[in-house]
Amino acid sequence: MYIEHLAIWCKDLERMKDFYVKYFGATANQRYHDPKNQFYSYFLRFEKGPRLELKRRSFTNE
Repeated sequence: MYIEHLAIWCKDLERMKDFYVKYFGATANQRYHDPKNQFYSYFLRFEKGPRLELKRRSFTNE
């Protein structure tokens, strides 16, 4: 069995992304916006292991 990716919902998407990049050496993709399902996300890649997806609900005024 292999875990492809894990997802975490968070309140401060940019701060969480910066934390994993700075302290764990992650590489982040460009921020993704899914207007249909109303969320923003980043996929973070690490040297080894599954990717980490950070997600935040989008709000109508964004």
